[in-house]
Amino acid sequence: MKPLLPERQKPAARAGTGHTAPAPAPAPRLAPGALIRTNLLSLPAEPRPAGAFRAALAELAALERESTALAPALGEALYASRAGHGEEFHREVVLPLRRAVHNGRDPRPAVLGGLGDLPDRVPGLSRWLAARRRRDELLTALEAGTAPALAAGREALAALCREPAFTRAVSFTSADLLRAVVRAGQGGPDDRRARKEEAGVLRHAMRAAARTTPLSWFTTVGWGELPPPAGEPRRSWSGTEPPLASAGSVVRVNRTLVETLTAALTADPVRRATLPHRMCSSLRLSEGRAAFARSRTAFTSARFLSVEDDEVALAAGEPLRRLAALCETPATPGALAGALAGDGEHDAALSFLGRVYDAGLLVPVPPVGPQDPDPLSRLAHWLRETTGSPRDRELAARIEEIAEATRAFGAAEPHRRTALLTGLRERWGALLDEVGRPVGGPAGKDAAAGLTVLSEDVVLKEPVRLDGFLGGADHEALGELSALTELFDLGPVVRRCVRDGFVARYGPGGVCPHVWDFGADAYEAWQRATRIVGSGSPDAPPESGAGQLSALRSELVRAVHRAHADGGGDPGEDVVLPAALVADLVRRTPPWATRRPVSYSLFLQRGHGGLLCVNQVYGGWGRFTSRFLDSLPPAAVRGTAKAVLGALPPGARAAQIRPVAGFNANLHPLFVPEEIGPDRSYTSLGAADVELFHEMSTDEVRVRLKDGGEPVDVLYAGVFTPLLLQPRLAPLLTDHPHGTTDFSALAPRRITPVPGGDLVSTPRVRHRHLVLRRRRWQLAGGSVAALRAELAAEGGVPVATVARWRALLGVPDRIYLHAGPPARGERVTEDVLHALDRPKPQFVDLGDALHLRCLGKWLARHPDGAVLEEALPAPGPAGAGPAVELVVETYRAGRPE
Repeated sequence: MKPLLPERQKPAARAGTGHTAPAPAPAPRLAPGALIRTNLLSLPAEPRPAGAFRAALAELAALERESTALAPALGEALYASRAGHGEEFHREVVLPLRRAVHNGRDPRPAVLGGLGDLPDRVPGLSRWLAARRRRDELLTALEAGTAPALAAGREALAALCREPAFTRAVSFTSADLLRAVVRAGQGGPDDRRARKEEAGVLRHAMRAAARTTPLSWFTTVGWGELPPPAGEPRRSWSGTEPPLASAGSVVRVNRTLVETLTAALTADPVRRATLPHRMCSSLRLSEGRAAFARSRTAFTSARFLSVEDDEVALAAGEPLRRLAALCETPATPGALAGALAGDGEHDAALSFLGRVYDAGLLVPVPPVGPQDPDPLSRLAHWLRETTGSPRDRELAARIEEIAEATRAFGAAEPHRRTALLTGLRERWGALLDEVGRPVGGPAGKDAAAGLTVLSEDVVLKEPVRLDGFLGGADHEALGELSALTELFDLGPVVRRCVRDGFVARYGPGGVCPHVWDFGADAYEAWQRATRIVGSGSPDAPPESGAGQLSALRSELVRAVHRAHADGGGDPGEDVVLPAALVADLVRRTPPWATRRPVSYSLFLQRGHGGLLCVNQVYGGWGRFTSRFLDSLPPAAVRGTAKAVLGALPPGARAAQIRPVAGFNANLHPLFVPEEIGPDRSYTSLGAADVELFHEMSTDEVRVRLKDGGEPVDVLYAGVFTPLLLQPRLAPLLTDHPHGTTDFSALAPRRITPVPGGDLVSTPRVRHRHLVLRRRRWQLAGGSVAALRAELAAEGGVPVATVARWRALLGVPDRIYLHAGPPARGERVTEDVLHALDRPKPQFVDLGDALHLRCLGKWLARHPDGAVLEEALPAPGPAGAGPAVELVVETYRAGRPE
């Protein structure tokens, strides 16, 4: 891997001090391979009636802006004109005219007919009157052009609805949506039901053409090698003919359902007796008391599994200590009882084991590994081979039927897919109800209709050519972005809060032999770090590490805001970060923050005018590639492993941690030599094999092997937010916690009153040609309600209302509609859970007649407020290619000591 930027020379020793300045952090490197995410749909070319409608509406919005801008000065000029005419003229003509100007309405015809020489005497009046006349002409033209534009929009929607990839994608969502899409594809002119369903169908069609998040056949995922930096990227790059013929559907059963079923089956005493058991955690002895970390799992409607921990302390009797020692290698209850019992005490030992099990301290090792590629078949085999009872054989047959129907889903045609989904939901609901885990509690089978029973990804099995996406300037700017990313990343603050809490509890150089024992502290450190970064570090002392980073971040934000204000502070003007200020961050970042290596995943889209949009910045280390490695070309596996291991110090030992928590996107293959799990049943290292220690030489909390003391770099393989995972895992997840990055603080806020509340506008933020944040307009819930009321009052295709609000807000015609930011709760985890239920972003074209007709229904999904974001890049027509997003990884080695 070649560095993005030339390696910096080490600074010379400072004269007269006898000390050498700290070496700068190594230059970041770009991984040689990248993930590519591509839509399968492109918007059709805009027909002439739709183009004429868009142009007229844009001119109308511009006239609204002009009239609004003229109104304040014109009102003052009309007031001042009183000396040039009589009292009656002023009362009958000027005052009504002034009210019309103030309210943005057309004056009465009688007023217009009696103006006399007033337009010549009052500056701006002639211009305002001309704008109002042109407005009337445009409204007349739009009224005539609405029907042809609507027809063109519906024809384009019908064409999208006939695309095989789109029908396959929506069949993954619901049978009702598929029926609506098929009906829209038939395009009946008087189909009232199709008109009623139009808003929902169009919303999903725009998702298929604009958003690159992997979900069924909405998006394909591929992999390719990035060529060395060259000249300028191709301006219309859309992928070099992605090998769509190699696209294959990867279907996986929902792991929440699998884990819930497994837990129910293994709770049966007869079945459980056949399984090896382990203690719920390692045993911590202190002053004659034995402490364990016990877990409780909650079913969350097949979305993921919520796990809570609590600590249990009891008398450290000899049998309990012996049992804990025996369970270092899991064994069946019979074998454990035999090892515990003396002559004639076997039944007493079994009774003791039962009490320990009932207390939640002894747990069975599941018969199916958490990352097993075919869990249902293995579970059915276990049922058939263990007890051999007729009931278990019948359950095994039903499980295999579910497995077979799940496997058949990917290749089925759309209507067959919806039938398979309906049947799978019914079978899962009945099965879980029978084994004592009813879906939705008392609702039972009725709640099964909403189950998510499987996931589907579409993966390109041949490499994709990526030459032409990134140019030399892109590589250079992405390298410069690294220090800025680390400054606005939550990860360094998390690590410092973990360090502070660990040293406070165990002392400098301290050791925590039980990882779970520091779990609650590490979990709270994550919460505290989030509060520090989100609120300007009120509880972080300036001299602490977290305080140092916060001070540097605040200084940069103030400098950027000041520079923007000095330039006028217009939200329409880009905030361009001073290049010298960004470059200086490498020198000014505290050395402790860059001692460990770091990796980021950058989600990139090519915008217009040579811009490169950074959509998201998340954690790296292969997290967003490894999810697909089992299905991607073999070169992707080799490239990912090489990039990850190459960023660690020579001889470093790496281990993945792969918690699933019932979340299918956390199914990741192993691509480094080792893995840490609850015990060694399915992984090379158990949680009891490692411990935490404060490394004095680096002032960092590290993970190391108990046997030999070798440090381990623990890499989390998963895309599920760590805050929702099992709290006892927090110390392992915070070994490399980088990737929660937010550049929003760099965007100055302008607050202006609008109907229903205040509008918060923020400009685009750039570093060189990298767009770090797009322009945004945040509307309060009252403003959304006011806009919806005006849309409903105008009815049909509300061109006048949309033109006025476009002018009022200053938004372009192509935007994304987001849910408004939720109110913050007391706990960060609460905020994360609430975010999962918010509507997903949606592309809206405010210059399209069909979109305007549906706008009121779309806004109804955001009663608490909405955020409008410029669509950059906007989804293009067929000739421009589909939406394409590249996920590249950057790696920076740790700062040398």
